[in-house]
Amino acid sequence: MTISDIASLVEILGILAVVFGLWIGLIQLRMHRKQQRDLAIMECARSFEDREFTEAYGLITELSPGISYDELQALGKEYQEAALRIGMKFETIGLLVFKGVVPIDAMHDLVGDAALTVWNVLEKYAHESRVKRSHPTFWEWYQWLADRLVERSATKPEPAFINHKGWKEK
Repeated sequence: MTISDIASLVEILGILAVVFGLWIGLIQLRMHRKQQRDLAIMECARSFEDREFTEAYGLITELSPGISYDELQALGKEYQEAALRIGMKFETIGLLVFKGVVPIDAMHDLVGDAALTVWNVLEKYAHESRVKRSHPTFWEWYQWLADRLVERSATKPEPAFINHKGWKEK
């Protein structure tokens, strides 16, 4: 074996090492992205366990769908704060979904029905708030999220307790 052959072999091994390193790097990047997504989902899930959110949700879901701005104002500060607390939570979730931080399917499974239930109550209030406050972007991402959840609901399978009835741990 000549020096030229050895140099060629070393060059080939060097190229293989670089390719292998790139392959390992891509695997690690994919694992990191999945871990970040999973952490974002867990953090969102944890945020819905907040006592203040739960109380606000209870107050707002007692109201009839389509409550107006003036009707909500007449109910007092407690209801106004509850509406804002819930709306801002779903506003944040909508933006996180849009930016790809949290996958829509996870949010749909986690809080889709809750988000739509509240949106049905507060949609008119949101539209009137935009006009009365000259704030056209008020809850823009919540509305975007609600629209996406409605689209997904049209194709959503049975509820999890039915759809995954035969589930077994792997």
